Amino acid sequence: MLRPSVALISLAAALFGLLAPVELQAQQTNATQPDPSVHQLQGVEAALAATRQKAAALAASEAALAKETAALQASLVQRGAAAQAAERELGRLETSLASLEEQRKLKAGELAARRRALLASLMALERLAMTPPGAALVGEKPLDLARGSMLLVVAVPELKRRAGVLERELAQLAALGQEIEGRRTRALGLAAALEKDRQQVAELLKRKANLRRQTGSQAAEAEARSTKLAAQAQDLRDLLDELAKAKQQSPVVPKPDNIRPFPSQAASLVAPVSGQLVGRFAAPDAGGAPAKGILLEARPGATVLAPFDGQVLFRGPFRSYGEILIIQHAGGYHSLLAGLARSDVVVGQWLLAGEPVGTMGPSKDGNPRLYVELRRNGHPIDPEPWLGKSDSKVE
Repeated sequence: MLRPSVALISLAAALFGLLAPVELQAQQTNATQPDPSVHQLQGVEAALAATRQKAAALAASEAALAKETAALQASLVQRGAAAQAAERELGRLETSLASLEEQRKLKAGELAARRRALLASLMALERLAMTPPGAALVGEKPLDLARGSMLLVVAVPELKRRAGVLERELAQLAALGQEIEGRRTRALGLAAALEKDRQQVAELLKRKANLRRQTGSQAAEAEARSTKLAAQAQDLRDLLDELAKAKQQSPVVPKPDNIRPFPSQAASLVAPVSGQLVGRFAAPDAGGAPAKGILLEARPGATVLAPFDGQVLFRGPFRSYGEILIIQHAGGYHSLLAGLARSDVVVGQWLLAGEPVGTMGPSKDGNPRLYVELRRNGHPIDPEPWLGKSDSKVE
């Protein structure tokens, strides 16, 4: 019989032999299973990679949108300048047509009177020349006959000269009529081309608005905020101050790189419309107070352009101004446009000089008028010396 110690040792050895494969298998199993911390790290890295790809895609999309927006702005500026040039030429044609029509009317009346007088003289001379000699000897004295013969000798060449002059002037009148018809045809063609150009501008503006909607929804909030401030402001300067404060607290859109500083030279701004100056700065307005801006008379439906690079600060009705558009420029300058029938911009939008911002409407009495103000640090200054350019280039 084995001793107890030897029996225990043998039993332990047998159990160790049985347990050893189990422990080895457990160690091998643990070695093949992934560490949870490693799995989490891989997930974070994958999420970071996806975020970087998304950020790169967004950056590329924003760059493409910015490039397309810049191209649209350049096209709009070009179209706006072409529209104003066409409006100026059409205005000159219409003015010249009115003048030529008046000339033709007066000339036709004058020539008609001269023609009637000439015909009367010719008929009288014809009767005198056709009087039979026998009848003349019976009814006329020799002295009267001599005088009649002398009258025919003198009058006939003069009447022929007058008839020649009248014929030439009638030919000139006919040429004037042809010129009027040619200019009228030119005006009709120009008006049709202008309308087509306006439709193209409208399409470009629609595309630009669609691009803007892709970049965010802050514009609607900014416009609602500016409308609320307009209801609270007492005057225009108060409105500008409140809008400036609101912009500092929550800027709407980052400033693009192509926005230029406000010029220091006169005649460096684009004329908002092509038209006649009918109201000067500081002249008494309807209420007798000095005007803080100028009035430009334009054609119905005329294209309205941004005077210079800047950001739309306000668009909407305000006090007695009616529908207004305020553009903030660099250096503390603001331009105000009032009298538009339609504006095609939104609050926060950046504009280039000469970019279309709206159109003029019809007028009950004469042509519509655009009111233009230019302010520096909130104080109105005369905009007339600053205007005069027909494109967006600053010399």
